[in-house]
Amino acid sequence: MKSIALWMALLLVTGAPAVAQGAPKADLFLGYSFLRANSARNIPAFTNNGGLGTFAFNFTQHIALEAEFGGYHNGNIHDIQFDTTEMTYLFGPRFSMSRSRTIIPYFHTLFGGMHLTTSLPVTVAPTPTSPVGTTTRIAASQDAFAMALGGGLDIKLSHHFMLRPIQLDYLMSRLEDFGQSGQPSQNRNQHNLRYAGGIMFTFGGERPSPPPPPPPPAPPRTKACSGGTTVPIEQDCPKQNITLGVIANPNQICPGAVATLAPNGSLPEGAITQWMFNGEPLSQAQRLEFGSTGRAPGTYRVGLKVTAEGYNDASADTVVTVLGYEPPSGTLVASPSEIWLGEKAALNAGFMAGQCGGTLGPIAFSAAEGAFSGNQFDTAGVQFPPPSASEQRKTITITAKVSDEKGSGSAQANVVVKQRALISARQLPDVLFAKNSDRVNNCGKRVLLEELRNLENSDPTGRVVLVGHIAEGEASKDLDLKRALNAAAVISAGREVCTAFPASQIYVKTAGASDNGVAFQPNFCGGSTATTERAGQTVAAGDDAAKYRRTEVWFVPTGGALPTSGADAKDAATLGVSRLGCPR
Repeated sequence: MKSIALWMALLLVTGAPAVAQGAPKADLFLGYSFLRANSARNIPAFTNNGGLGTFAFNFTQHIALEAEFGGYHNGNIHDIQFDTTEMTYLFGPRFSMSRSRTIIPYFHTLFGGMHLTTSLPVTVAPTPTSPVGTTTRIAASQDAFAMALGGGLDIKLSHHFMLRPIQLDYLMSRLEDFGQSGQPSQNRNQHNLRYAGGIMFTFGGERPSPPPPPPPPAPPRTKACSGGTTVPIEQDCPKQNITLGVIANPNQICPGAVATLAPNGSLPEGAITQWMFNGEPLSQAQRLEFGSTGRAPGTYRVGLKVTAEGYNDASADTVVTVLGYEPPSGTLVASPSEIWLGEKAALNAGFMAGQCGGTLGPIAFSAAEGAFSGNQFDTAGVQFPPPSASEQRKTITITAKVSDEKGSGSAQANVVVKQRALISARQLPDVLFAKNSDRVNNCGKRVLLEELRNLENSDPTGRVVLVGHIAEGEASKDLDLKRALNAAAVISAGREVCTAFPASQIYVKTAGASDNGVAFQPNFCGGSTATTERAGQTVAAGDDAAKYRRTEVWFVPTGGALPTSGADAKDAATLGVSRLGCPR
């Protein structure tokens, strides 16, 4: 240390007179740095060695902006193989006595961050599958806030080189302690001491002062002119320029409207204006009324020329657009866009007046089929072929139209109208009767009170069709009607064993002594399906004539059509089925 002090003193005595006195514009420092690091927890203080570099821009001889980058490393911290590297990146102001001096004390305050990487060797114990232990390293890294407060001393060696024997800083960092000693991890302050020393390179500096300018010649004799200019006294004043523009209000007009054109700004006193259109003069008034009457839609350019004594002539122009008529436009939305025959769709139409249009009238709806009620489309009147086994669809185009004083506009939307597929009637087993009997036996009641009842409960608005038959040679001629009515009474009487299906939903018809074109659906309650019957009421499976002593039983789901054999049937209520009570 004594030799360094003697060397510095000799340098000051011998080198100072040769150093230029100008302050550099920028400087670059490179040197060695020593860091005494303090932990926030259990690790004692330790030392790191590294390097430091700064770049500074000098705003004045006293104030500079400094950017500093440093790196430090220690591979053995208190006999523990912590491989630790710390990188700092700091920025802030530097304050110097004067950058033009030979010996320059300074101090700085820097703010930024620190990047820390560290690793620790860990030995993995042998295992049955790996008898030889292995060593690996556990690594971690983090970034944290850092601040340096300190200063140093710079000594000029020449115009471009300086010696920095010392820079001493208090370096504070906010590194996370990784939860040592069983405590939770958190950021903590580390109070560190840092030393640096090295060489500085300087750039730029004061240049020699230029020679003084020659004395100015004697000013010429001048005179002031309008507009603030001066000219030699023997010269005429120059003409001034007129700042001229033209504005149109409005710049777009509809047929029959007028636009007012005027100069943009004030004109010289006594100025003469001349409005021009297609090279022909229009008017010399200060303002021009430009009408659209008789003009086709398009863009028209109108010019203005202004002359005034003492001023250069000025010209300007602008455009006026005559707009053409456009009809109203809009949209139409039908919701829902698919409906069943008999339903309605809401119509939402919105129109805007077209360019140069007038007031819009009411909206009118139209379509080739269907009807309208306010803003609703009713499918009444939409024609379809007779229902079939497949669903039928038809697209109806609806037009919304609105008019103004000059024309009309329209919008369209499509609605798909659907007709449901024909729902077929279901035939149940026939109710069979003993010869010359119209009594519904227990076997037939089982069909009516069990199988048919399940369908009635699942579709209460469905319909029942009963078609009575009679065999040749049976005594009573209306036996087929009585058989059908007694079957209707069993499901409609509503007391004792009889159910209460509405008689108005039961249709009755007679077929006489024919099979009516309907296949025989035998229901013999013998054998394994034996049902106890009164004497003489059992119908045997070998009775070939039983197919003529039957009542057809059909269930028609809601919306379905009557079977062909039930055409022209009458409802049981009209035929007085209630008088029969509950047949026994």
